[in-house]
Amino acid sequence: MNVQISDHFDAIESRLIASPAVVEFNILIQEIMPDDGKIRIRATLVDGGLLELFEYVVQVGEGLELRKYRFHWQNAGGKLLRRWDNAPHYPDLPNAPHHVHLADGSVEPVSRPPDALNMIEVVETRLLS
Repeated sequence: MNVQISDHFDAIESRLIASPAVVEFNILIQEIMPDDGKIRIRATLVDGGLLELFEYVVQVGEGLELRKYRFHWQNAGGKLLRRWDNAPHYPDLPNAPHHVHLADGSVEPVSRPPDALNMIEVVETRLLS
């Protein structure tokens, strides 16, 4: 088991526990290997919406590198609000493969790859403001 990856996943879980935007959450997948790990979480939000978080991280030197991610946010009716991911299906976007799918079906580039902790903060800010 990799302590740094375990600590990272624990930080995500702690953030969800403390979040005023999250009613409950379930860890669907958590695998921690010597050099990499993945986590998938489904959270119910205070407005009845859903936030799904997926990260695949790899130990690189002393740090962690986010290799694959998907953060899906939908409203209580099941309509997509936003989904951030780094699937390579929009190679012509600036900063590809990092992008966000918007509610209207369009796709925009993202300047920095997000992580699960960023996404929890983004959802809190938009839901609770």
